[in-house]
Amino acid sequence: MSRATILIADDSADIRTIMRYFLNDLGFAVVEAADGNEAVRLARQCRPALILLDLCMPGLDGWEVAAQLRADPALEEVPILAMTAYHVTSAISAALLAGCQQVVAKPFELPDISRMIVALMVPHSMLTPYYA
Repeated sequence: MSRATILIADDSADIRTIMRYFLNDLGFAVVEAADGNEAVRLARQCRPALILLDLCMPGLDGWEVAAQLRADPALEEVPILAMTAYHVTSAISAALLAGCQQVVAKPFELPDISRMIVALMVPHSMLTPYYA
């Protein structure tokens, strides 16, 4: 059985490394991008199950990446969890408007990221009976 792939797009090599080890331990395959252009290219190439997207990156920023991915019919449904050091409402609102499902502030706790990933990856149809 193949593992679900998560794309980590962050210009910080340290964050990518930490997240790669963490996600591998959770059973995910990981693809890494160091800038926005690479994130778009890799997303189109591997069609990940989820994208962890830093909002402040060289090249295309995270807001532009999210907007481009939402405009691509093959990727418009892929959940995007934005990560940002911007703790202002306008940056968070812009991320949500660009197509991110959730935004987490840096620094974050790994268990919190784990819960968010599970919530974003579980199809809503599987949750419906529990909330009906």
